[in-house]
Parts: sequence; C-alpha cells; structure tokens
Amino acid sequence: MAEVSQTETFFSRSQGRALKPNAIIARILVSSLIGTSVEFYDFYIYATAASLIFGPLFFPASVPSLELIGAYASFGIAFMARPIGGAVFGHFGDRVGRKATLIASLLLMGISTAAIGLLPSYAAAGWLAPALLCMLRFGQGLALGGEWTGAVLLALENAPPGWRARFAMFAPLGAPIGFLMANGLFLLLTIFLTPAEFLGWGWRVPFLVSVPIVGFGLWLRFNLVETPEFTEAISETKPARVPLLEVVRDHSSELLIGAFGVVACYSLYYVVTAFALGYGTTTLGYARTEFLEIQLIAILFMAGSIIVASWLADKLSHESVLIWGCVGTIASGILISPMVSSGSLSTIFVYLAFSLCAMGFVNGPLGAWLPSLFPARVRYSGTSLSFNVGGIIGGAFSPVIAQTLASNSGLLAVGFYLAMTGGLSLVAFNASARTRAVNALTRSERRYRAIFEQNHVSLCEIDLSGLRERLDEIVAEHGGTVREFFESHPGSADECADLIRFSDVNDATVKLFACRSAGELLGPVRRFLPQNADTLLPLILAMEDGVERYEKELHLLTADGRPVTVLFIAAITPDREALDRVACAMIDVTQREQAKEALLAAQVQLARASRVATVGAVSATIAHEVNQPIGAAVMFAQACIRWLKSEPPDMQAAHKAAEKVVQHSMRASQIIQRTREQIKGNQPRPELVDLRELVAEVVGLLEREVMASATRVKSVFADFDHVILANRVELQQVIANLVTNGLHSMTEIPVDKRELLLVTEDAGDDAIRLTVRDKGTGIQVDNLAKLFDPFFTTKSDGMGVGLSICKTIVEAHGGSLGANNHADGGAVFEVNLPRATASDRSSSSFLIE
Repeated sequence: MAEVSQTETFFSRSQGRALKPNAIIARILVSSLIGTSVEFYDFYIYATAASLIFGPLFFPASVPSLELIGAYASFGIAFMARPIGGAVFGHFGDRVGRKATLIASLLLMGISTAAIGLLPSYAAAGWLAPALLCMLRFGQGLALGGEWTGAVLLALENAPPGWRARFAMFAPLGAPIGFLMANGLFLLLTIFLTPAEFLGWGWRVPFLVSVPIVGFGLWLRFNLVETPEFTEAISETKPARVPLLEVVRDHSSELLIGAFGVVACYSLYYVVTAFALGYGTTTLGYARTEFLEIQLIAILFMAGSIIVASWLADKLSHESVLIWGCVGTIASGILISPMVSSGSLSTIFVYLAFSLCAMGFVNGPLGAWLPSLFPARVRYSGTSLSFNVGGIIGGAFSPVIAQTLASNSGLLAVGFYLAMTGGLSLVAFNASARTRAVNALTRSERRYRAIFEQNHVSLCEIDLSGLRERLDEIVAEHGGTVREFFESHPGSADECADLIRFSDVNDATVKLFACRSAGELLGPVRRFLPQNADTLLPLILAMEDGVERYEKELHLLTADGRPVTVLFIAAITPDREALDRVACAMIDVTQREQAKEALLAAQVQLARASRVATVGAVSATIAHEVNQPIGAAVMFAQACIRWLKSEPPDMQAAHKAAEKVVQHSMRASQIIQRTREQIKGNQPRPELVDLRELVAEVVGLLEREVMASATRVKSVFADFDHVILANRVELQQVIANLVTNGLHSMTEIPVDKRELLLVTEDAGDDAIRLTVRDKGTGIQVDNLAKLFDPFFTTKSDGMGVGLSICKTIVEAHGGSLGANNHADGGAVFEVNLPRATASDRSSSSFLIE
C-alpha cells in the first residue's frame, strides 16, 4: 500500500487514529456543504415563491394580506414536519448510520421540490392544488428535519481536535449558499421574464432545476464512508433500541437547552429574509428585483460571519460566540423599526447586512455546539429533535407572526418579538455554559477523588481556615507581623498548631500513621507531633509569607507512638476561601534516613578500607621502585669487593663502585622517606627543577638496567627553558618507571633494534612535553583504555606496573600523562608539565641543583 505523507493526512492523536486523507476529507466537507445547500435551496425557493407568488396562485382571497398569510402558513407546515423528520431520520441515523440517512433525506427533498414545480394552480385544480402543495411542503420539512443534522455530524465526526466548529460550519454555510442560489435564480427570472410569463410558468423553473443538483449531491453521498465516531460508538455498545426515547428520558434538559438555543437563529433569519421580502415588496412598495438584489448582497455578510464565528468558537468557546450572536439579534430587533421604515433602500440594506451578520454568529457555531450536548450513540436523534423543535418555536410562524404584528401594530412590535427570541436563546446559551462548567468541575472532582483515594502515596487535605483567622487576630491584637509575634512569644506555636486539622485523608495516609480508619486520623494534626509543636511553625510562617509551595522534612509520630520521618509537601492556595481544603502529600522517608545513617557508617569503614588499599597500591609501586636502586647497590657492592680482592687491588675502581653503592642506597632511602611522608600526609614543598638534568640523572641511575637490556638510550632536548616547579623525588620515580617499562617492552626485540628515545619539546601554553618512546611490541588496543587503572599490568614485571601512581603524581603537578602506539611501532608515553612561572621562581626558596 502506498504511503500517505503527513501533508496528505489529518491525524487525531488524542483519539489515537489517523483520519481520512485530504481527498476524502474534502469530499466529506463538500458533501456536507452541497447537501445542505441543495436542501436550503429547495427550502428557500419555496419561501421566496411564498413571498412573491404563491399567495395569489394557490391561496386567492379578496384581501392581499390574507393571500400572503395563507402562503406563509403553508410555509410553516414544513416546520411542523421537521421534528417528525428529525425523529425518523434520527432513529435510523443512530441505528443504521449517517451515510444511508443522508442519502434518504436528500432524495426525499429532491422529489418533493421537483413535484411542487409540476403542481397545477388553484385556478386549474381548486382546493386540490393547495392541499397537494401543503403535502409536498410537509415532505420538504421531513427531509430537512434529518438533513441538517446529518450534514453537521458528517463533518463534525470527521474533524481533528481543535477543528470541530470549523468543520461543522460547512452545514450552516449551506443556508446562505442555498439562499443565493434560490433568490438569484428568482431574480434572473424576474429580469428576463414578463410578469405574465413568470406567473404562468417561470416560477416552476427553480423547482425543476433542483433535480440535477440533487443528483450531484446523491452521487457525492454514495461515495462516502461512515463517520469514525459513530463507528467507535456502536463498536463499544449496541445502538439504542429507540434513540428518541433514550434522549427524552436521559437528556431532557439538554433537549430544552438545545431547542431554545436555536430559536434566535430561526426567528432572525426568516424575519430579515422571508418577512422582509414580502413586507418590502408589498407594504413598502419596493420593486421585487431591487429588494432581491440587496438581500443577495446582504446574505454574503452572513456567509462571512459564519466562517469568522466558527473560527472564534474553536479558539474561545461555542457558547461565548453564540451569546454574541444573541446580543446582535436583540440589537436587530431594536433597529428594525427605525431602519426598515426609513424610506431609504440603502438604510434597509445596512440593516439586512447587520442582521445577517449577527445571524452568522448565532448560526455558525450551532453545528458544533448542538451535537456536543448529546453522546454519540443518540447524537443524531438529540440534535435533530432540538434543532427542529427550536425551528418550530423560532421559525415556523415567524413570517406569519411578523406579518400579523406589522399589520396590526407596526414594525416596533416585530422588533420586540425579534428581541424576545434573541433573549430566549441567550438564556439557553448561558445555561449551557453553566452546565458545561458544572459538568467539567464534576468530572475534575471525580478524577481528583479517584487519584486521591487510589494513590499509593500518602495524600491528605488539611484545614488552615481556623489558623488563618487566628493569625489575623494576632496581627489585630498585637500589631506588627506574625513572625515578630512568635519571636517575642516562644511556645505560642502550640496554640496555632491545634488549629491545623486533617480534613480528609486517603488509605495510604491511614496506613502511614498506623490508624484503623480515616475517621481516627481526622482532627488536629498536633496529636501526631513530638512533645512541642514548633515542628509546624515553619508551615505557619510560610502561609503568612504567601508561599504557595511548602516542602519540609518533618519528624512525626504514628498512632502507636512510633517515630516516622516524612517529606511533607503542601500546596498553600492564596485564596482565603479555599484554605479549608489545602492539598498535601507525605512521603515516608524513615527508611531513607536510616539508610543515611547506615551509609555514614559504611563510609567510615570504606575510608579505612581505602587507606588499606592505598597502602597496598603504594606497596606495589615501592616494591617496583625500591628494587631498582637496591639491585644496583648490590651489583656495585659486588664489583667493589672484586676490585678490592684483585691483585693488586684496583683502589680507584673500588672507590667508584662504592660511590655508586652510596648513590643508589640514598635513592632507595629517598623513595622510602617520600612514601612515609605520603602516608602521613606530610608532603615536602616543591622545588625548582630542570627537567633535562632530571632525565639525565634518571638515566644514570638506571645504568645497570640499561646495560643489562643491551638498549641504546638517546636523549634529545629542545633549546628552551626546562625549569619546572615539582617534587623532585616523585618526578624522578615517574621518569624511572616509564624508562623501565620501555626497557622491559623490548626484551623480545632483536638487540640491534632496541632503542629508547627521550625527547623534550615545547607543548604550548607554557608547558613542556617529555616523550618516552620505545621500539618494542607496543600496547595492545584492548589495554589502552585500562593502562592507567590501579594494579593493572600486562605482565608480572612488565609494562603497566606503577602507571596509575605515575599518572596521579603528574596530575598532582598540574600536568597530564598519556600513552599510545607509534605509527612505526612501539609505545609512546607523553608527560606534559607546566613551566615554572615568574612568581614560582621568586617565591621558591629552593635553587636548581
């Protein structure tokens, strides 16, 4: 299967599913828009025809206003049918699915509308004509009763999070689009046809034109799939057997709120479209074409405001935007009389534009708000019933009521009626917002209680309201601050501590304090404190200082007197009214404190063991370092004896050999003395040392080893100042150890290739680098990382012995020691040491030997 890129797919992460690719989403939204546009087109052509021609054509009477009222009455029949349609289509929409219901509703609307276009007039068929008209109008109402809800749910239940109002707005957008299509076609017909032609056959054209439009809508809907939310709902539980009954039984308050919330939308729309068109072309005497023109332009404001209102509803809340629309509806009622009666068509246009803009705000978010009142399993039935009952209250007889009020009491009464419907919906939306807030608070409290009661951490609520009152009294009686009062009245914390009470605890807290039940624990906290209550004084001062998060380790007592140490955390609210329920947590750290004590004891033992290990490590390097001068002293002593026993005795050679014995013995003594000082912690003061002389001295001391290994030792010194500040004996041992390791590494190399090279060079940053390179077998790659580990060695007497001590010594001098293999074979050790500074030279009391 081909992959779908992120730009081609909507993802709903909160629901854990990928939505449809963009092409399918576009088809869903277009289907929602086209379906309601066709439905409203069919509905509005009837409303327009009822305002313009159905009165004399189907309801002839001696008084023109009675003809218009008769036409409007047939218009209202659809609203009576809409709840029935909502119940029927809602039943199948909640049981069978959204797709099949939408196809059926669109098909019924198309058949009813096309049949109206074929009806005979009253003059041709008598009372059969209006009877058939009313029956077909009833069919339109049935269809529209299920269409709007289905189209809304089709878009809404495919919407990603945060886009529900913007997706659901495509169904309400069908209203202005359908209006433009219906009135635009009637406008063209009135322009191009004579009144006789329009009255004779022209009015039928808009009804018959709906046939191909309905066919296109059906094609779109046959290619849809079921909405994800409905599919999930029926997969979790069986569909309601009779959804309507379940809605009425379990969601009656939501039904009432939804129905009254829809009232303003219907009343405002039909007053400023159907009523205004009839009133303007009859009572006010404006030409049909020019009034249709300003309505067509004004309806664009409704379309734009639907989009804006839906966007705001996703960013803010549905109810807040709908309330703004209700305020606009009330303002429209106040303005209708002065603006429509002004005698200016421009003023009327401004009024229509403003009113239809308000209509967009009271209509756009409805598609997201109304379904949100009901769960998915009965959402179709609940939404349809609310929407259509509200349609009856606010829209079924709005044109009739408005026309009657205008005929008897003028436009001022019409405005009062319009403002009253806006106020009715405003109350409903306000009730919805309050209900939603209460439900959210209830859900939040339920989640909080579940977390509180089931948590394994000790959670509790303490009541600080009494303490707060007492602190206020202290300030009023004694003046100054609470902190000053406690400083001047030691022991006063006892009284205040008695006012801190446990008001609620969970099971973990009951177990922590070794109580039998929560009731045993509730009451003053002081019962679980040691002998004095100063333990809670920091908490009292923290509350007084306005600290919102208090955290401290407390020593408490359980119900059976056992001491327990807890980490006490309190969220102190600045709201005085909420101090009776301050949330707290207590974490038992008694074992942690015991572990700390055990750790301290272990650290003492570890320190002892460390000293033993250090002695062991020092012993290892002593055994290696002292062996060299002692062995040399023994060799020269034997040589001295041979020179003295020779005939004649070679006194000069014996004297030199004796000097060598003394020299090597002194070196062994220095090593032992330096080790003793290290163990005692008495380090000798550093002195100024010339590194070149130190290297030459070490090579001389290792003369025996060099000769025994048959190795050429070559020293190359750069031409610069080699003075460093160092412990002479320690660095001497480092160099000796590196040279010895180099000699040992070449035991398996042919004699003619054995060479040890000691080189000094400038390392930059006032540092000197000493390189000790051998041409031996090199260092195994696996051993490079652990070469300087304590006690590591590649062989019992070979490379690695003492390297850990060497590294420590060099680093103590502010330098570094590293090792690697040379590209031409053998190992390379690099010792980097800082040069002596001017201050080192001036402050040092030692001279260079």
